[in-house]
Amino acid sequence: MTPEVNRETVLIDSGLVSMQLMLVARAHGYDTNAIGGYEKDKIAEAFGLDPERYVPVMLISIGKVVDNGYPSVRLPID
Repeated sequence: MTPEVNRETVLIDSGLVSMQLMLVARAHGYDTNAIGGYEKDKIAEAFGLDPERYVPVMLISIGKVVDNGYPSVRLPID
């Protein structure tokens, strides 16, 4: 497997694992938030990980809600 194909496979599998983790957390009464907007090139250093070995996928916050969220809407494409 080429490094590019291996990386793509890791990202797909990690996304599925992330989704399952969030569903399991919800089933146990926790709320989650997937965070994709972070400095991926600095995350390994921040957590003391080997950047050559680990590929950042997303950060997931998990906890108990303190206040109810507020409703939001998506703008139409046009």
